[in-house]
Amino acid sequence: MLRLLTIIVLSINIYACALCSLYTPTAHVSFKGNSISWEFSSNFSQTLLDGYDTNNDKTLDENELIKVKAALLDYLLPRKFLTTLKYYDLPFGESIDIKFIVKDIKVSFDKELILEYFIDYDFTPKIDRVLVLSVEDLDGFFNFKIKENSYQVKDFSINENINLNAVYYEFKAPTFIQATTTKIEEKSKEFETGISIYENMLKFLAALQSKMISLLKDNSLLLYPIALIYGFLHALLPSHGKSITAAYFMNSKKQILFFSLKVGFIHLINAFIIAGFFSIFSLFNLSKISGFLISLLACILLYLKLSKKQSVNIVEKPNNIKSFKLANNSKILKVVKNEKALDNFLAFSIGLLPCPGLILVIGFIQSLGAVAFIAAILIALGMSLAIFLSAFIVTRFKFSKKLEIISLIFVIFVGLYIGFFQ
Repeated sequence: MLRLLTIIVLSINIYACALCSLYTPTAHVSFKGNSISWEFSSNFSQTLLDGYDTNNDKTLDENELIKVKAALLDYLLPRKFLTTLKYYDLPFGESIDIKFIVKDIKVSFDKELILEYFIDYDFTPKIDRVLVLSVEDLDGFFNFKIKENSYQVKDFSINENINLNAVYYEFKAPTFIQATTTKIEEKSKEFETGISIYENMLKFLAALQSKMISLLKDNSLLLYPIALIYGFLHALLPSHGKSITAAYFMNSKKQILFFSLKVGFIHLINAFIIAGFFSIFSLFNLSKISGFLISLLACILLYLKLSKKQSVNIVEKPNNIKSFKLANNSKILKVVKNEKALDNFLAFSIGLLPCPGLILVIGFIQSLGAVAFIAAILIALGMSLAIFLSAFIVTRFKFSKKLEIISLIFVIFVGLYIGFFQ
């Protein structure tokens, strides 16, 4: 252990050697975006104080810190400060190393030794991009622990995930900003509560997804009920086809079970295609396409509702026998009024919405086989269950034609919102 003491602290007395040989010095690391600081443990700081406090004033003055800094840099400079930076894009982005330059180095002492170095690097934050910082000494002379801190970037919210000597910063869309005036704040309390519930739901689903992947790797039976629950809860989130499904099945006696299973099946096939050809499908925003298709279908249904009374004409033949025929024999209208065509169009539009958890699980099928495949099916079934409930509930009641029309107009705007802003 004498080599450790010589390389790192260049200690000059026997006592420091004996103390340092009893443990590996620990440094708590904080990341501030443009700088990284190490706060050394009290024991290690006391060791340095015993070795370098030549004037016995119980602290390290500027001249003494120069010697400590030189000893640290002698070890850290050739090893790039034991620091690595990289990033990747969710869900399947390749990890890319980030090169950085150390611009300035500061060493201070206030009961504990603090090393801070300022860095210059090229990195562009982006939604669903993850920045990874790790500090590790492969020679084992230092032990590092990342401290929780408030790293912030303008126009983004950041999810911080610490794993011992590494930290993952996931960039998300900016969080909701409260209105500045008192009146708006009072009126928006219910809305803020809804936002909070939505954000908590997203956090819970993210935790559930992480748990699901962990159980998947461990081949645990608990994976299967969690996969079903994840699919169900994911489909309960806004913009997952429940509004159009409810509007579609108002005052209807259609078979909703088969329709719901069809939606789940399309979700599953869609996820397989995205996972298999992600580099191609990443160029398209399927959520936008789905939103526009849902608006189109709502327009078709609205047209059918409004034109229902004029859909037939009574024709009187020479023998006074009355017969009925379609007022418009257009082939397009025949397709539009075909119930199976409408069912399939709606199922396809809803199933086109990508499910990140489903795509992620499918990514493990090649390595884990049947376990991942069954989990993917259960996620799709969970989504089908949510769609089934939205249809089942509206079929239990009788709605006026005016309410049906209002609901379809609402769905048109929801679809357009998804298409333009999601």
